[in-house]
Amino acid sequence: MRKNRFAIVAISLALVVTGCSKGSNSSNPSPSASASPTKPALPRWPLTGIESKRASKTKPVLVIKVENDPGVRPQSGLDSADIVFEELVEGGITRFCTMFQSKLPTEIGPVRSVRHVDASIAAPVADYFVFSGGARPTLTYLRGNLPKGVKILTEGAPGMHRTNYHYAPHNLFLNPQTLVAQSSHTNSATNGIFVRPTKSIWTMPTITATPKPSESANVSASPKPAVAIYTPASGARVVFSNGETPNWTWSPKRQEWIRFEGSTPHTSKDGRQLGFTNLVALHVQTVDAGYRDPAGNFVPRTVFTGYGKGTVMMNGKAVAVTWSKPDLASPVTLKDAAGNVVSLNPGRTWVELVPNTGSFTVVKAKTPKPKPSSSK
Repeated sequence: MRKNRFAIVAISLALVVTGCSKGSNSSNPSPSASASPTKPALPRWPLTGIESKRASKTKPVLVIKVENDPGVRPQSGLDSADIVFEELVEGGITRFCTMFQSKLPTEIGPVRSVRHVDASIAAPVADYFVFSGGARPTLTYLRGNLPKGVKILTEGAPGMHRTNYHYAPHNLFLNPQTLVAQSSHTNSATNGIFVRPTKSIWTMPTITATPKPSESANVSASPKPAVAIYTPASGARVVFSNGETPNWTWSPKRQEWIRFEGSTPHTSKDGRQLGFTNLVALHVQTVDAGYRDPAGNFVPRTVFTGYGKGTVMMNGKAVAVTWSKPDLASPVTLKDAAGNVVSLNPGRTWVELVPNTGSFTVVKAKTPKPKPSSSK
C-alpha cells in the first residue's frame, strides 16, 4: 500500500515538473501572425481602363460607323460605346466611328458608310469593322492597308438588318451579339487605342503645348511647346462647320461631360443625355478626298496620322496636350508639355477630331467672387 502511495506521489511530481517545463517554453514570445495577403488587382478593360472580373484583352472589339444626321437622333447604342470618335464628312455634317468591347448593346445604328480616316481609327484595335459601304477609292484603300486581323463587314453580315425607324438609307442597324455569336473570327489581344503611361500616377500640369503649322497634307502639324492652361473648365464648344456645332458641359453630379447638339441635349433612346468621363479634342488636317458625293459635295479627308495639338478634359478640368500617331496601325500617344504620357481617367471617352477649318474652345469655369467682409 505504501508502495502504491509512493508511486502515486512520484507520478504526480513528474507531471508537475513536466508542466513547469512546458510553461517555461511557452513563455517565449510566439511568432507574430503573418500579414494577410493583398488581393490581386482586377484586370482592366483595354478601351476604358475600368477594372472588372470580366475584363479581357481578347474580347472582340467592334468598330462601327454610326450616322449623325439630325433626322436619326437619338441613335442606338452610343450610350454603351467605350469610345466614340466624331469626324467631319461632306455637307458639313459629322459621323461617328464607335468602339465597343466591354458592353454590347442590343442594337447599334443607324450604320452608315466608311471614310478614309476610319482606317486609322480601326487599325490599332478592331477585330470587326462594320459599315454600310463606301466610295470605291476608300474601300480600295481599306482593303490594301488594314491589318489582316481586321474583319470588314457590311450589309448582309450576321446581325445586320433594315428597320422601320427611318427611311433608307438611314435604316440599317446591327445586333452586335448576333454578329459575334455567329462569327468564327479569331480575336486579337489589344491594349487599347490610347497609350497608357508606365507610371501609375499622372497629374495635370500647368504648362501645355501648341503646334506649328505644317505644309504637308500627309501628316498633321508637328508640335511646338508653348504656354497655355485652362483649369478649371465648365465645358467646351466645338465647331466642325456652320451647321455642326456640338457643345459639352461638365456635370459635377454625374462626373461626366454631357453632350449637346447646339443647344439641344443629345440623348440616348431612353431619353438620358449622353455623357462621357473623358473628352478629348485632337486638331487634325483635312484635305480633298479626291471625289464628290452623289450630290456633288466636296468630300473632306481627315488626316489622323502624324502629330498635332489637342486638349484633354477630365474631372472638370482641361489641359492642352500634343498627340502623335506615326502610322495607320499605331495607337495614339497623348503627352503634356513636360513630355509625360497623359493618362485618361478610367471610363468612357469621346474624341473630337477637330478639322483645321473648325475650332475647339474650352469654357473656363467662373470663379466665385469673394464676399466683402462686413465692417462693424
